Amino acid sequence: MLKEKTKLTLLIETELIERAKQYAGKHNTSILQLVSHYLASLEPVAKEDEELTPSVRNLLGSLPPGPGIEAYYGYLENKHRD
Repeated sequence: MLKEKTKLTLLIETELIERAKQYAGKHNTSILQLVSHYLASLEPVAKEDEELTPSVRNLLGSLPPGPGIEAYYGYLENKHRD
């Protein structure tokens, strides 16, 4: 299924365009493909009430359960008590 496309005009510094052309040439691609690939890799901006992004979801459970934030605050209070 083809996705709808639209034209986008960007105003970019000439030197940056030249570097992008050289990079694209070395990697057998086009600036359009570079920009499209980069934009496709961006995580969608999540609203506060939406689900977690895939990156954050992947982090869940990566740390072992710990004592919790209350214990940490207690530690800080004891550490800085004089």
